[in-house]
Amino acid sequence: MQPRQIIAVLVAFIAILGAAILVLNWTGDDGGDDALVDTTTSTTSSTSTSTTSSTTSTTTTSIPVNCTVDAPATTTTTASSESTTTTEASDPADGDADIPDEDEEIIVPTLGPSSSISTVGLDTVHFGMTVKQAEAAAGTPMIPCSPVSSCYRVTPSDAPDGISFVVHEGTIERVDIAAGPITTRSGVGVGTAEDRIIELFGNQIERAVNDDSSVDLIFVPQDEDDAEFRVIFTIRDGVVETFRSGRIPLVLDRAPCTDA
Repeated sequence: MQPRQIIAVLVAFIAILGAAILVLNWTGDDGGDDALVDTTTSTTSSTSTSTTSSTTSTTTTSIPVNCTVDAPATTTTTASSESTTTTEASDPADGDADIPDEDEEIIVPTLGPSSSISTVGLDTVHFGMTVKQAEAAAGTPMIPCSPVSSCYRVTPSDAPDGISFVVHEGTIERVDIAAGPITTRSGVGVGTAEDRIIELFGNQIERAVNDDSSVDLIFVPQDEDDAEFRVIFTIRDGVVETFRSGRIPLVLDRAPCTDA
């Protein structure tokens, strides 16, 4: 090969080599930035918080202030809307706010489902007691059923339904049972059959027919100490509708205190 040809080949080779280097450099510059980019996808999550307002229905049993034997206690339901509040319960070990003092008197109500009527009263509440004495004996307040006067009714706040006492001239003289579990000591109560009363008391029962066609079965004690007391069962449709106990003449009146 001639020297001229050799030089031409070398020039051509150098030109080709330079072109190749140029192409390689251009390709590297074009893709370099993309290779350093973090293509991690950023995801934003939306959290939706829902606030619910709850309505609490509070049922409150009213004190049976209407104590007449013809009107049973009523129940009033009051719906109130309340917001929910979270409070931390107190730890009994944190203090002794719930522990009564040693000299503090603990009053426990004495009238309950097993309480019974006798010729002298209802359990620990006896005829002849003042209202204050009756409250102490029953362990619960006596709520007036009408304005306080010479003759009015009261009902025990913490006791079975259907109980009312007649207060006359400052003392309790009669108790009426219109409903509930209270019975006599022999087990006679609202709903007891008339025949059962006759079976229990026999010739101690006097019978009186009322204007409304109901019948009063009047228990007359044989003991001279109880001679001024009576227990009266009002019968309708063959069973006890109401019954009462007290001192005569007040216990004989179907509607006491009406003229007071």
